[in-house]
Amino acid sequence: MMLKPLLIIGNKNYSSWSLRAWLLLKAFNVDFDDQLVELFHPSARPTLEAHSPTGKVPILVYGEKDNKVTVWDTLAIAIHVNEYFTDIDIWTGNDKSNAEKRNNNQSRINSAYCQSIVAEMHSGLTGIRNEMPMNIRATAKIQPSSACLADIARIEDIFADCLKDRSADSFLFGDFTAADVFFAPVVLRLQTYADASNITLQPFTKQYCQTMLNHPHIQAWQQSALTETRIIEEDEAGEILSVVGVLANNHSF
Repeated sequence: MMLKPLLIIGNKNYSSWSLRAWLLLKAFNVDFDDQLVELFHPSARPTLEAHSPTGKVPILVYGEKDNKVTVWDTLAIAIHVNEYFTDIDIWTGNDKSNAEKRNNNQSRINSAYCQSIVAEMHSGLTGIRNEMPMNIRATAKIQPSSACLADIARIEDIFADCLKDRSADSFLFGDFTAADVFFAPVVLRLQTYADASNITLQPFTKQYCQTMLNHPHIQAWQQSALTETRIIEEDEAGEILSVVGVLANNHSF
């Protein structure tokens, strides 16, 4: 019997990679425990060093002693979860037992597209990641660089291409997939910075962002983030215009 996995994550207000791993496990019905460590804080070191050679979150771990399994890096966690923990294929949203759906050409097309944009998000789009760090509690104004704006344009192209023939409340491939998981922090970044920075978003982008913000697991993560009190200066970008949550009346920003 496989032991219940433990997911080690960082501060929910800031840790976009932790959100991805947590959302993946939640969305694909994996029963797990989570343990939050403080980002960039000495208290996190013993836990991180005990489980990961990189010292970074997220980390998925289960089993004991010689049978302990450790997976670090969000993409590796996604691949491992798809292999061992879920009956739903994370790349298509299809039931793995449905051989007809699994092997048809449209499923292969969608799977390849999903894997490609997940890898693109994982390895690139550094302009938006660097200039718009995830900061769920804040509304903030930045001056986006051309690299950041180019990343947003590329993301909007992805959203438009995936959603063009789908219903108004659809996820990127109809059913919820790993692509929605990996682009979830982008949605939260745009919520923080886009309007405040006068960045005009396309209708497909606004539509998709609202669909994701309505997702119960995204809402649960945000609600937890708003109870956090730690301010990590490295992730406080731009001019903070307003703050919600328990720090709403904190004027030290």
